[in-house]
Amino acid sequence: MERFLERLAPGLRALAPDGSMLAGGSGANIPESVDALVVLDLEMSGPNPKMHEVLELGAVRAKLAPGLDDLDHWGERVKPLHIGNAVPGALKVVGHSPKAWRQAMDLDAAITKLGEIGRDAIVTGWGIGADIAFLVESLQRTGKAWPFPLVALDVQPIARILLKDTGRVDRFNLGHVADRLGIGRMGEHSALADAYATYDVLVKLLELPDPAGG
Repeated sequence: MERFLERLAPGLRALAPDGSMLAGGSGANIPESVDALVVLDLEMSGPNPKMHEVLELGAVRAKLAPGLDDLDHWGERVKPLHIGNAVPGALKVVGHSPKAWRQAMDLDAAITKLGEIGRDAIVTGWGIGADIAFLVESLQRTGKAWPFPLVALDVQPIARILLKDTGRVDRFNLGHVADRLGIGRMGEHSALADAYATYDVLVKLLELPDPAGG
């Protein structure tokens, strides 16, 4: 278990009470009472949390222990209120259309469901800054408090440390790393598919030998 937690340490980031990431927040610790991760992915209508909206949420809950046993998962499209503000390229990436989003959840219901599946779990993601920013903004819009522990886990820096100079990857985006690690994916730019890709990459990273035989 000690080695397992050491592997996670480079990706831990401290959060403010509202969930926003703290400048210089590396070196955070996981509270002893926490026994799960919730691996998230959000698809958005553009890059600005104040202007754009969450279009899709995906989450995988995993046991915080070697092997990261998959405990639960959930994914759903989210109904935008201001689609006119969206970046056309962002809509194309996620395949947004009025027909496809006809049965989408309201943001309030989606955030409530995410809080349920991620209750008392460490928010985890790939290059997690944007996801955190949109999640914080979504909670503020729906009048909800941050429902998770005040620490997040970013898988990308863990990959950078464990795969650096191995010749296995050329760049550190999620799709490329997953492909190079031999991980089959459910698809791209779907929130649940990308959450599972992040989860599968983390599982694979934790199985790798220590860098330089350490």
